[in-house]
Amino acid sequence: MINGRRIVILCIARLHDMENWRFVDALNKKLFRSGCSLWIYNMTADLYWEAREQSAETGVFDLIDYTRADAVIYMDEKIKSRQIAEKVIENAKAHSVPVVVVDGSYEGCVSVEYDYARGFEKVVRHAIEFHHARKPHFIGGSPGNRFSDERLEVFRKVIGENGIPFDEESMVSYGDFWAKPAIAVTEKLIERGDMPDAIVCANDIMAFNVCNVLTEHGYAVPGDVIVTGLDGVDEIYFVRPTLTSARCGTSGLTNDVFNAVMDVMETGSTDKVYTADPVLLLNKSCGCGCAEDNPGYLRDFNDRFYRFQDDNRVLAEICERIQTADSVEIAGQCLVSPCIHDLCVIIDKRCTNQVVNMLDIEYTPSDIGLVFFDTDDPEFRQRTIHRSEIIPHLEETMEHGYPLIFNEIDFLGIPLGLVCFHFKDCDLTDYVGIPQVLTSLSIGLGGFINWQHQKYLRSQIENMYKFDSLTGLYTRLSFINDFSNYQKIHAEENLPLTIILSDLDGLKGINDNYGHSAGDLAIAAAAEALRKACPTDAFCVRYGGDEMLAVIPGKCMPEKITAALRKNLAEFNSSSGLAFSVSVSIGTQTQVLTDELQFEGLLEGADEMMYTEKQRKKRQK
Repeated sequence: MINGRRIVILCIARLHDMENWRFVDALNKKLFRSGCSLWIYNMTADLYWEAREQSAETGVFDLIDYTRADAVIYMDEKIKSRQIAEKVIENAKAHSVPVVVVDGSYEGCVSVEYDYARGFEKVVRHAIEFHHARKPHFIGGSPGNRFSDERLEVFRKVIGENGIPFDEESMVSYGDFWAKPAIAVTEKLIERGDMPDAIVCANDIMAFNVCNVLTEHGYAVPGDVIVTGLDGVDEIYFVRPTLTSARCGTSGLTNDVFNAVMDVMETGSTDKVYTADPVLLLNKSCGCGCAEDNPGYLRDFNDRFYRFQDDNRVLAEICERIQTADSVEIAGQCLVSPCIHDLCVIIDKRCTNQVVNMLDIEYTPSDIGLVFFDTDDPEFRQRTIHRSEIIPHLEETMEHGYPLIFNEIDFLGIPLGLVCFHFKDCDLTDYVGIPQVLTSLSIGLGGFINWQHQKYLRSQIENMYKFDSLTGLYTRLSFINDFSNYQKIHAEENLPLTIILSDLDGLKGINDNYGHSAGDLAIAAAAEALRKACPTDAFCVRYGGDEMLAVIPGKCMPEKITAALRKNLAEFNSSSGLAFSVSVSIGTQTQVLTDELQFEGLLEGADEMMYTEKQRKKRQK
């Protein structure tokens, strides 16, 4: 409960379907008037009952905060995963939150469902008893499926009561509840030659395709064959002929679901079953229905289709801009568009770390996220957000009276964050657009994260090539390339250019007496002393094995730099605890940078000065 409002959680898939939108619109109005707020956790695609692998989208159900929830509604037939259902129910029970399951039955949960058998019986009786079909044929889903088997038994009962002998071999086919198998079954019926006078299908999708095949082969529907379906999906009004069916849509369960939720929150009773009676829808595929059977659905469908043609083009451009953004801030700003409204985007904080490859690590949910984009923040500020906050402006958003709709953002199966849509209306076009917005965000953010990590890897490879691994100084080849570019840019500025050449003293003796690791330590110490002594804009280079040099553009005092170099080494020797001292011989040279300046000539002068000092040291031993 928040601010006196009870929180009702709805777990669903394909919220953008018109039937689901109708259900949510009606349910939300009833709940809000009763002092409740509806929070929807949505997947854009349903699952398969038998599937073992779960999509990353299912992670949206892990975001449910059961400590805030007063009831959970789980749409079992919409999500189609017993594994997910059992997990949600288990988590809810652990927090003493009651669960109402729609179109499913689980122990300890209230059930709300259609009497599908009763609905199918209405359709079969209409074909047999009203239209007097005597040679009916049943096309079921698949053998062993509980819905298909239940409808087969209804078919047997009705034809038996009407004196029609049942012959399974000639009267029963299976179309797997889907298009292609239903087409194949109908083709076989036509090849057999003994056509039924009525084909009753276990769902609408199979019935649509049966009608198409019959028409293609010259059969008249319903003149030669009556065809019926079940479910009452909107498409029954789009096909020709319009299809006789029975409405088993989600929207017809609104009152029962609302009553179940209110009752379970008040009484805590979990042993009730609410059953709705499907409504028979008579249309032209059986010979009933009037001239105009379309109740405005086709017009709405047409409006949405053309609207999203335009929006998809804009969303594709947004997706591309996000992928190629130079920073997370710029990527977020790419979402500023009329197509993006009434939403908040929160991403996993690790997505902003280009060192982490989100697409290659074992994913573990994080409680810390980043507000990547928020349409309610006019200043557009990205900030850290804890999962317990749910979204920014939570309480103000709830006062609008419309659902919060949560969806997971994922890329290549990796959860990246969430989107919360908080539309200030229940406009169908907004709900239908959810999958398009999610797809653009998922691909855009996934591409951005992948591109940022690639840039990091490329910089690491460049550093391996550009900088010496022992000393951290430029390698000889990378320095020559960078200096050449610098010379082209600044050749006409008459800048003085100073070179300081440093050569380690006695490296062979250190290697022979203390080992090569000690020699490496001495080289690294000499390099660090040179780097610290030079200005930050100097090119510091490991030019040879134990030979380092610094190239300093602009005015400088070489004697101060060499003094600092020797001082740095002295400090190192006093604190290193080594059995040997590290020292260098130094040479310097200064000239004006021009196009004609040859670096080798500049180096030659410094090398002569360094060699003179090294010989002097040898004579003094």
